[in-house]
Amino acid sequence: MKKILIVEDERGMQDIYRDMFSDDDRDFSLEIVADGQEGLKALQKNAYDLVILDVIMEPVTGDSFFVHMRSDENIRTIPVLVVSVISPELLERMKRLNHVHFLQKPITKEGLFMTINRILG
Repeated sequence: MKKILIVEDERGMQDIYRDMFSDDDRDFSLEIVADGQEGLKALQKNAYDLVILDVIMEPVTGDSFFVHMRSDENIRTIPVLVVSVISPELLERMKRLNHVHFLQKPITKEGLFMTINRILG
């Protein structure tokens, strides 16, 4: 079973993810946290196969979360799927980082699962 951590502060998006995964027949285990601080704590406690990350969050932004994640030797190689409304500047900056994939909001279930399957093989 593949474990996915979703770091998303918007309650509506959290519900959308729950709905997308609720009737899914794939072997995914899902954990959703509301901000970057919770996400970093979750990564220290559990092993994940993928992190789905929003960028625009408080108090820890998605790009700050990502920098902290990549500076930790134990979790730096976990692939990250950034799902957000991304400015061209941020997109270019994050493209230079390893193990990062992107989906622009709004997302579809088909697009999400196609991207997840591509990332996880």
